Amino acid sequence: MTKNLGRVISRMVWVLTLGLLLAVTPVLTRAQGPGDVVINEFLADPATDISGDANGDGVISSSQDEFIEIVNITDHEIDISGWIIYVDTNLRHTFPEGTILRAGCGMVVFGGGTPTGDFGGCLVQVASTGSLVLLNTGATIKLLDGSVIIAAYDYTYDIANDDQSLTRDPDYTGVFTRHSLVPAANGALFSPGTKVDGSPFPGCLKVVFLPLVKK
Repeated sequence: MTKNLGRVISRMVWVLTLGLLLAVTPVLTRAQGPGDVVINEFLADPATDISGDANGDGVISSSQDEFIEIVNITDHEIDISGWIIYVDTNLRHTFPEGTILRAGCGMVVFGGGTPTGDFGGCLVQVASTGSLVLLNTGATIKLLDGSVIIAAYDYTYDIANDDQSLTRDPDYTGVFTRHSLVPAANGALFSPGTKVDGSPFPGCLKVVFLPLVKK
């Protein structure tokens, strides 16, 4: 009787401990609201020569090389499955199931093509509708979780129509500026998947394990 009671008590303690662990263990969450994920850079007007090949596939395309870069600026992972990108009133991309933004890392959505390269370790997708249609004449980009607007930006012809991306200066919080005009860009026309200076976002840094060397 005493032995069975001890087993019951031990089991109750184990269940209670497990419950406490689950309560304090971080889990994947959706964004808490506007500001958790920002639009950090976008390209509405790729150059018509090789300098416009933003997706790196060697094909020059005014539509496929368009891109939108978003960054998770929180300290936790965010499940953005089912989130959508609208340009004006048109649905341009739906994030597929299982799309997780790491803390401090981001995602680049290209208009099309076969994105080729590392892109700073960011996730990369191609517009689910086949194109982004970021009009050179100006438009409104919106990132939504259902009906909740997580991030939005209105751009106009006079700033976007210049064969280069618009990027925040500084990253995350600054005003949108023509990429090549940011001193840290060193004249580069865009930097999909990285900060404006070409360095990775902190949450995208890869851990490299060096082999042990026997002495």
